[in-house]
Amino acid sequence: MSQHLTTSDMAALLESDETISEYLSQVLADGDSEEFLRAIGYVAKAQGMAQIAKDSGRGRESL
Repeated sequence: MSQHLTTSDMAALLESDETISEYLSQVLADGDSEEFLRAIGYVAKAQGMAQIAKDSGRGRESL
């Protein structure tokens, strides 16, 4: 039997605020700070860095 692996984009799965909130809650519950930083990156990609910068009042470079 052969295995076939596919790639997925976590950011594509984060379509709503509820999904993002649940995802971040689960990652925080695991207690892995490196995974949390990756999760923040996925959320930023899902929402768009420009939008996050605008919402936070910061420049993209400072994020």
